[in-house]
Amino acid sequence: MARTQTSSGQRAKHGQENWLLRILLGENEPDAYTKITFYILVTLALLFLVWNTVGYVALTFQQLIHVHRHVAIDTIFAERGAKLGFSAEEFTSRLTTLFVISILCWLVVLCSLALLWRKKTIYFPLLIAGVFIYLGMLFFYLGYDYFRTDTSVFDKLALLFVLVMSTLHYFILKKEQSGEGLSFFGEGDE
Repeated sequence: MARTQTSSGQRAKHGQENWLLRILLGENEPDAYTKITFYILVTLALLFLVWNTVGYVALTFQQLIHVHRHVAIDTIFAERGAKLGFSAEEFTSRLTTLFVISILCWLVVLCSLALLWRKKTIYFPLLIAGVFIYLGMLFFYLGYDYFRTDTSVFDKLALLFVLVMSTLHYFILKKEQSGEGLSFFGEGDE
């Protein structure tokens, strides 16, 4: 009897701890393909969010970092900005703007992924908007040279992967919601 009370008490405690997840992701779990897509895209979005947050913190607290770690971040940014054709102040200002907007973009992408988990097609325009605004900031706001030289190959491939994987999932979800079955390689067309 005591064992039953303990396990029901644990379930109640477990239910209280996960109330935020239930609100964000809903009560029902999606299919395996949606879960895999969700976990991969959340991992990539979190990587971008953390990286841009670290960049913002490093830029904002560059004097503090210089005092404690003896790294002259302002000099590093000034030299890189000069190579890209910016003054030191302009480059720092543009990077700050880039990091703030990037953080917002990746938060939008993460919110859209909660909708992907719930299999709501509205996730797709939100996700695409967040990624394209981020790409636009890299490419147009800081320039082609910044995008070409300062954006890593991993970042470019990860962004491409996010776009391809979310687009593929969106079309599969649309077919599923329209009642059409999926047919790979002509199987099941009968």
